[in-house]
Amino acid sequence: MSKDSVMYKLVVIVISILLVTGGASAQEPITLQFFYPVGVAGPLAQAIDGYVVEFNATHDDIQVEPIFTGNYTENMARAQAAIMSGQPPDVAILLSTDLYTLVDMEGVIPLDDYINSDEPLDIDDFFDAFMSNSTSAGQVWGIPWQRSTPILYYNKDAFIEVGLDPETPPATWDELVEFGKQLVVRDGDKVTRWGFEAAAQFWTYANFAIQAGQHLGSLGDDPCAVYLDTPEAIEALTFLRSLQVEHEIMPDGDLPWRTLPADFIAGATAMIIHSTGSLSSLLADVPFELGTGFLPGGSAGYGANVGGGNFYIMADIGEERQDAAWTFINWMVRPEQIGQWGIDSGYVAPRAAAWETEPLKSYAAEVPQASTARFQLEYAVKEFPATIAGPEIAQITQQAVQAVYTGQLTPEEALQSAQERSNELLVRGGCELDD
Repeated sequence: MSKDSVMYKLVVIVISILLVTGGASAQEPITLQFFYPVGVAGPLAQAIDGYVVEFNATHDDIQVEPIFTGNYTENMARAQAAIMSGQPPDVAILLSTDLYTLVDMEGVIPLDDYINSDEPLDIDDFFDAFMSNSTSAGQVWGIPWQRSTPILYYNKDAFIEVGLDPETPPATWDELVEFGKQLVVRDGDKVTRWGFEAAAQFWTYANFAIQAGQHLGSLGDDPCAVYLDTPEAIEALTFLRSLQVEHEIMPDGDLPWRTLPADFIAGATAMIIHSTGSLSSLLADVPFELGTGFLPGGSAGYGANVGGGNFYIMADIGEERQDAAWTFINWMVRPEQIGQWGIDSGYVAPRAAAWETEPLKSYAAEVPQASTARFQLEYAVKEFPATIAGPEIAQITQQAVQAVYTGQLTPEEALQSAQERSNELLVRGGCELDD
């Protein structure tokens, strides 16, 4: 055998050894794009960055790149544009109510095969109210992550000041009015502290409609259901308007969602309704003892709308990338991890097991306000609008609420118009509505 032949065999052997022992480590990891709905600064972005760093450090074969895309609306617009261009992200947090839009545009995949795979997920451990916005046509399309309900926040110091029990928030609409009147502070004709504020916002209004006995959409899986002009729906908006002009416990005019926490922190109002996702920031910023409670019940009792975002895996990214995206999601929603997210963010940890696992178990014992939203889930239902043309119908409903808060229209006029406009969109989207 020639020296060249011997050398050739040695080279082949060395290459074979390298391939066997070092080939896997030399392989480039899959890098996933992860769209997340938040600005580039702030505590939520920092928390997500921290989780991703930990995941990347423990997964050599998968590396996740978070892309912070702004608010939910901006995030969805960017995701839709990316899907339509053929360059979608791999995984994204999008609103649970975006489900029908995403499925209709064939932008996401069902997750049932992954849920029952070698990397299984106990989907029954997730609270029913959150899963109601995560399924369609018998399939699971989204995994709950930053899920919420609105709750009542109140100033315990202000309650003590006027002789109210600081451990007993209002339980009914009548008590809300009664307590609110006691909490209003006036300096002559000027109000220096309002009793209560609820945003002129469709998500807030939807809760009052539920409490009056009308869910504004389907409690099941009907993407064509919108009920804005029923007597109960009108009753709810009429009550909200009465807090401004009849009972005078809430300021007149438009009340933007984003301004309520600042009003509350500054002592300009004694009670607000806001997302449980605001809990962490309020606990850190209020200069008084913070109380939390269920939303006061109406004629139909307690009731709440759920909200927030789910994990989705995109279609048209290839099976290998979808597998990697599932590995990331499954890691993120582990009970201990999603429990930590509940602490860091204030959102409701959407798995029952998280509440029995450290660190959330100890945190909930130390901070009882953190459990209010969880227990209110007993009275919570599917988020509105989980419909065809959902974003447009949300905007129509928002405009109706704002028109009533500003006195431009009566509740009946605003909601009848909103129903007609919604019906037009539903028909255009393929719904067959009863006359």
